[in-house]
Amino acid sequence: MSVSTHQRTHRTAHRLSINAPADLVFSMLRDASHWPYLDGLTVYSERVSGDDVAHELRTSVVSNGSLSSSHSWRVFDADSHRAEFHQLELEPPLRELGGDWEIRPADGLSEVTLHHEFEVDDEHIAERINAIIEDYSRRELEALRVSCERLSLLLQHHAPQTQPTPQSPAEPTRQPTPPTAKEA
Repeated sequence: MSVSTHQRTHRTAHRLSINAPADLVFSMLRDASHWPYLDGLTVYSERVSGDDVAHELRTSVVSNGSLSSSHSWRVFDADSHRAEFHQLELEPPLRELGGDWEIRPADGLSEVTLHHEFEVDDEHIAERINAIIEDYSRRELEALRVSCERLSLLLQHHAPQTQPTPQSPAEPTRQPTPPTAKEA
């Protein structure tokens, strides 16, 4: 009996339109410190090292009905609204897991695409891993959409309103008043 050691890379892509500016969506992805309060999936998030360009992140999320933790390295390109991630310290059956986020302005919306790539030790469980990624990606994108659209509305509502520049009122024209009896 021979066993193949050839590893196949599995890829997924999920897209969603968000009614919020691309800069806002990108900043929500980059700053994971608020995720436990906004996305409904993350219960813990901590930037372990790095900065806004590249950093190491630890998170705990509810996935497939149970709590799981992950440790990842993330790299951000603010000019292109793109973020890459690579999971660290994976346990079998996962050999590799990573992907990227792309945010593109489209017709007044932000088109968000989430890609995943993964490799497993046993191809028989690839379908199960794919189903977990599919479920989590849909939930994560929807949580991002709701959070970004709420924040966008809040920011619009509280943005300073532009008002016309106040102008000096014209001096009222004074009509001569007839003298009173005392003055006459």
